[in-house]
Amino acid sequence: MSALRFKSPETGLLTTLSEQDWKHALAFCDQAQLTLPLGLTCSEHLPDWVRERIQHDLRNNAVRWERIRATYSEAAAAFQAEGLEFAVLKGFSHCPRFAQDPRHRWQSDIDLFFPEDQVPRAYDAATRLGYEPILSGDPHPTDHLPTLIRKTGWEWKGDFFDADMPLALELHFRFWDEYTERFTPQGLEQFWERRRETVVDGLPFVALHPADSMAHASLHLIRHLLRGSLRPSHVYELAWLLQHGGGDAMLWAEWPSLHHPSMRRVEAICFSLAGKWFDCSVPDVALEDIEALPPDVKRWLEIYSMSPLLGHSRPNKDELWLHWSLLDSAGARWNVLRRRLVPERLPGPVDAVHIPEQQRTWRIRLRSRWRYAAFSTQRIAYHLRALPSTAMSALRWFGGSLELDAQFWRFFLAEGFFDFGMFVFVLLYNLYLLQLGFRENFIGQVSALMTVGNVAGSIPSAYVMQRFGIRKTLMVSFALTAGLSALQAYVTAAPALLTLALAAGLISSAWPVALAPLVASVTTPKSRPVGFSLTCSSGIAIGILGGIAAGNLPGWLSRLHATSSTVASYRAALFVGCVFILLALWPLSRVRASATPPPEKRKLYRPSPLVTRFLIAMLVWSIGTGLFNPFRNVFFAQHFRMPVQQIGYVFSWAQFAQVGAILAAPLVFRRFGVLRGISGMEFATALTLLGLAVARGPIWAALGYTAFMMAQYMSEPGMFTFLMGGVPAAERSSASALNIVVLFAGQAVAAAVGGGLIAVFGYAPVLAVAAAICAFAALLFRVLVAQPEPGPASIP
Repeated sequence: MSALRFKSPETGLLTTLSEQDWKHALAFCDQAQLTLPLGLTCSEHLPDWVRERIQHDLRNNAVRWERIRATYSEAAAAFQAEGLEFAVLKGFSHCPRFAQDPRHRWQSDIDLFFPEDQVPRAYDAATRLGYEPILSGDPHPTDHLPTLIRKTGWEWKGDFFDADMPLALELHFRFWDEYTERFTPQGLEQFWERRRETVVDGLPFVALHPADSMAHASLHLIRHLLRGSLRPSHVYELAWLLQHGGGDAMLWAEWPSLHHPSMRRVEAICFSLAGKWFDCSVPDVALEDIEALPPDVKRWLEIYSMSPLLGHSRPNKDELWLHWSLLDSAGARWNVLRRRLVPERLPGPVDAVHIPEQQRTWRIRLRSRWRYAAFSTQRIAYHLRALPSTAMSALRWFGGSLELDAQFWRFFLAEGFFDFGMFVFVLLYNLYLLQLGFRENFIGQVSALMTVGNVAGSIPSAYVMQRFGIRKTLMVSFALTAGLSALQAYVTAAPALLTLALAAGLISSAWPVALAPLVASVTTPKSRPVGFSLTCSSGIAIGILGGIAAGNLPGWLSRLHATSSTVASYRAALFVGCVFILLALWPLSRVRASATPPPEKRKLYRPSPLVTRFLIAMLVWSIGTGLFNPFRNVFFAQHFRMPVQQIGYVFSWAQFAQVGAILAAPLVFRRFGVLRGISGMEFATALTLLGLAVARGPIWAALGYTAFMMAQYMSEPGMFTFLMGGVPAAERSSASALNIVVLFAGQAVAAAVGGGLIAVFGYAPVLAVAAAICAFAALLFRVLVAQPEPGPASIP
């Protein structure tokens, strides 16, 4: 195909396009709601079919403008008859400042702003004209009532410029959604006060002041940018205004005094984006505000300004870090992060929305469901494809000064996928067993065998890593873990499930054994503390996100009609967890860990009397906590009939609370001493177990569970510090290994016994027994272990 050269009269850029390039360009312009620059129709280098296509769209859009004029006039007359005041937003009100002619601007709906107290009357007037909402309640955060349409029977035929496409009405009641975006520019209430009458192509209407119209266009742009739905047309229109309205001395003289600095900051971001995308001129007064943007915002514009444009071919969520930079509180930032990484809402209807209910045949319904399923699958695939890119952009954004190279970040990404997949699987698996009809006694046996497998597999895993290397061992372990987990979700026979539990424990034991040496291998002595800190803290952060995702997955899959029953939705959600485990193989395969050092000759030292007493206390403690830990999710599902979505949120919140507890632990140890601190936290754990035993509602149970997790994990730093400070350096590895064996042995026994006891006696008596055992462990730490207490220990 011959190459085509043309010079755009709009941008002055010299471009070379092939015929295939032209097809892609036209398709992109359709989806981006852009018409190609009108001057191109005069280019002698244009292929005839391209020129005809542009002229066809312009003819259709001219007809469509007449429909817009008529539709607006009809609606305006109805609203005025009710004594309602309103202003036109966007659309044809942007002409001629943002677009030369309304016939050259794509428009799908008419946006009208009403004072909030008048919106209900406007809605009633619109319904009397035959308009009705697409959905009875629009699930998406927005600044207007549910979109109103007339169900004329029109159907989408793939033509964005179809002259017969019905127009929708959107009745706005605010200019900005502070609740969703978590920040708000000041002075927006003055927009309505400065409205004015204007005329476009002979059509009179009320619009915003020109400066406020520019501000509203910027708010509209930044909202779509932060929500990941920015179209080039949003930026192009602002670029047109800057290019052709830069000489409007009155507008730019008024602009700084009309808008608060917080509003001008939003506008400056949009002006900068328009300049970078379309190389338009920017007035000096606007350049001053661009230069005054906060450093993080300017850094984002420098690094990621093209990301929204590239998102059509390279899914990403780089706009998250701009949103992050615009927020002041940690709570707001985490709220936005959770909402963008784990979308809470399914898409709205995508087909046959204009067809009245009585005209919807079974073929139309079947086609609509098929298209909805296809579109939803496409959106889910987009979010999944965007996760690796988002993770890497986060590392680039936050990790610039940490001195950690690509090898660490590849490992870190692999850890994230593996931990996320395992968290989803672990949270849902016991609930899945309940759906299959198994009780706590069987669930306890499964948990015990997995723990036994973890202990039994630790030594062989270390040997295999010495023989074949850490990376190869982990890749085999991850692949087999995903496969065995999938089999656990597929097989339903009890003997097979028990066998698979033991095998899964054996195989997955490689990860905790490899974690520390692998982090050490991909970091330098200087960056190693930061590497370990990021690795440990990311586990909690992933648990927060994993709890939300796991709780919602079965419901999402059911609503997508991807599963036929509750059991099938749980099974499919478990398979999703397995997929994430497999995704860890991609970054892990690119990790180049340093060679594993030859095995050292290690001696298993006979534990000292102090260590022996410590291990006895730890055994009692592991039995007490082990009576409840394997059944935490089952407790909420069985005892309180809590839906899985709520269980996910409870687990997520408890993970979040653990962060504060672990950070506060050193303060407790410094104030009360190591042993008193450990003992006090174990007594607190016992009290929370008693609280869970007598809890009479899901809210109290959720609060009790959060307190239990905080108290339980708050004691761990002190336990390990005490143990390491009480033995000579040469004996620390031996003492640590014995401690792990004792902990896992106690947990395995407690899981097997606890499941049987719960099945017979219920949760309350078993939780009371667990509380008594934890209290006894606390007493042992004060009496048995305290003689003698080791010398000063360094608390982190």
